[in-house]
Amino acid sequence: MTRMKLLGFLMAGLALVACGDEEGAGDGGSGSDIEGKQVGSLTAEEADGLCDDLRGQAKTISKEDACEAAGVLASLFGTECETTRQECISAPEEPEETDDLEACGASQFTGCTATVAEVRACVDAMVGTIKALTCESTITDLAEKPAACAAIEEKCPGALGGGGEEDESEG
Repeated sequence: MTRMKLLGFLMAGLALVACGDEEGAGDGGSGSDIEGKQVGSLTAEEADGLCDDLRGQAKTISKEDACEAAGVLASLFGTECETTRQECISAPEEPEETDDLEACGASQFTGCTATVAEVRACVDAMVGTIKALTCESTITDLAEKPAACAAIEEKCPGALGGGGEEDESEG
């Protein structure tokens, strides 16, 4: 599983939360001047800048991190985490597939009232979760939504795959 596939899997429920690291991407207008702006009101150029940030943040997930997460996922289906991890690390690097991230853009943010800063904090936390996984981790560790994503769940309904009805998690 490549880093981009793993992030695509993770981000499938977070499609409209397309932002990334604390440093702006430069020419997309994604610097501190828009940190307080709601993502649903971003211009196309600003949204593209956030998407570029997300792509950059995804690349901070190492192959080892992605393989560790793949092992945790495989353990759901009865495969030994360490076996999957080792096979993944030994496999040749696949070309990065960005299909999930290519769909990123202003239209993905429609209706989301979270600020750029809130979205950045959420994505940073989600990437941190992937980086922290080990074969000692459980699927709960992978699936648990970081506290930094609470604003996204509230202000961008459906962004984290919850759809709003199944909010019975006891954090």
